Amino acid sequence: MRQPIRQQRALRRYSCVLALAVCLLALAGFAQQPAQKEAPPVLRFTTRLVLISVIVQDKNGNPVTDLTKENFTLLDKGKEQFISTFALESSRALPRTVAALPPNTFTNRVEQRLESPTSISVILLDGMNTAFQDQAYARENILKFLEQIQPQDRVAIYTLGRGVIRSVHDFSNDSYTLITALKRYRGRLGHEVEASEAEPMDTGLEELFAFLGEANQRVANYYMADRVINTTRALEAIAGHLARFPGRKNLIWVSSSFPIAIGMDAVPSRYNLSPERRTFYAEAEKAARALSNANVAVYPVDARGLIGGFPNANVNRAGAVSGRSAPPPLMSTLGNLGTNIDTMNLIASKTGGKAYYNRNDIDGAVRSAIEDSRISYVLGYYPAHGKWDGRFVDLKVKVNRPGVRVRSRKGYYAGAEPALAEKEVATLLSAAAHSPLESTSVGMTVRADEVPNTTTKSLKLSMDVDPKDINLVLQDGNWVGALDFLFSQRDVEGKVLSNIALNLGMNLPAESHSQLEKEGITFSRTLEVVPTAFLLRVVVRDARSGSIGTVSVPLQSTGTKSGG
Repeated sequence: MRQPIRQQRALRRYSCVLALAVCLLALAGFAQQPAQKEAPPVLRFTTRLVLISVIVQDKNGNPVTDLTKENFTLLDKGKEQFISTFALESSRALPRTVAALPPNTFTNRVEQRLESPTSISVILLDGMNTAFQDQAYARENILKFLEQIQPQDRVAIYTLGRGVIRSVHDFSNDSYTLITALKRYRGRLGHEVEASEAEPMDTGLEELFAFLGEANQRVANYYMADRVINTTRALEAIAGHLARFPGRKNLIWVSSSFPIAIGMDAVPSRYNLSPERRTFYAEAEKAARALSNANVAVYPVDARGLIGGFPNANVNRAGAVSGRSAPPPLMSTLGNLGTNIDTMNLIASKTGGKAYYNRNDIDGAVRSAIEDSRISYVLGYYPAHGKWDGRFVDLKVKVNRPGVRVRSRKGYYAGAEPALAEKEVATLLSAAAHSPLESTSVGMTVRADEVPNTTTKSLKLSMDVDPKDINLVLQDGNWVGALDFLFSQRDVEGKVLSNIALNLGMNLPAESHSQLEKEGITFSRTLEVVPTAFLLRVVVRDARSGSIGTVSVPLQSTGTKSGG
């Protein structure tokens, strides 16, 4: 069980050093303030670059590779935008190399890591929404795909349990190691899919039938909603993890998905046992928002393969039409088939991907998804609308060449998160600290040096936060913002030993803002290490945008030995 964050109010008065690398600016513009919960002012810091990955294919589905910036027109809310950056990206490009990090230094900035690939694909095997037999079928097909992996592919394999993401293997093009790792995963025997399917009991008594059916359906709806919430949170976590990766980013979601709505099927009233009508558009849109803003294209692949009777919803797997008696147990699954596909298409469309369903070659679908984005164009522009109110902004990309097909994400969500209560912030930080995936939405580098000559083991932490990921608001002539931090220590088994939450208020003179962009935000603090601590997870959250970054610091690498 997750331990609640022990809010240590005394630590809010900590001393921080904000080094801007220019002496005249050091400590000049920052004053520690409590997190501001009131609505942000209208004027917002808007010099943020929006990147759009665009696929252009000819009528035969082959990539078009000879376009220039002048061939593209980019429309934001119907208004043409100036394209500030332009690049043609290919997965065949060689990985870029950078200098190794100094000792005891850790970062979530993938651009500073060695061998950062230019195009990546994550295969997510969804055991939360997929029956066990379908998981086995999908796994065998993914193994077939991995046998034919190409040298230019960079593939990671993740699995999803009950809201828990696990990494089977990180990004690689090594067929042997990927296959070996996946063979160790046998699928997940969960109860969520079965529990989401109500089984009406025809007792012969109309009133009793209706009563039991409604009760069973209420339970099934509860499990369905739980599946949706946990799945969309997992998709958001993957978006946060991939946010900082350069180039084309694909999420191949191998799943039976979940319905976009419940209780709205056209079954005769005697079998329409749902006591409520509910849609999951908000949850799906929220996940699509995170994925779209991270520039991740989603390619859902239906793990059920070829389904008999598709697309008629009122048939079972054998294709038999349901009769007048109580619906068969599998009917709810097939009754939701259309809305499951709707969910796949919605998320794919919002993010610039493509859904694959009702086909018996999952391995071919995965290969097609990767080949689909083999060549892509990346357009970048600075929106001039100035309205960062969280609303969806429609985007459209046009190419002035006849006969080509253009696909990109349909838009992006402009900015601001609502102000959250302290308890809500604590929950978000704790969830990020527990996630097996590092979040890269806020770039951060942490240097951890052991403090010498102390009676207890302590670390001096120097944290450098990328200012480009911080949302500042112009208020009374100063740029104002806030960062929330969590320092979470865990033992070798993952048990939380210590959580320390801090808030850093920022109040920067307008004239020094440009210098901040160049030099970054750096501050330090000393942290006492719990003797049995094995890992430190540093979490930072931009209070205005809600973006999160996490960095893992293995304590044994800093001279502190666990258990000692």
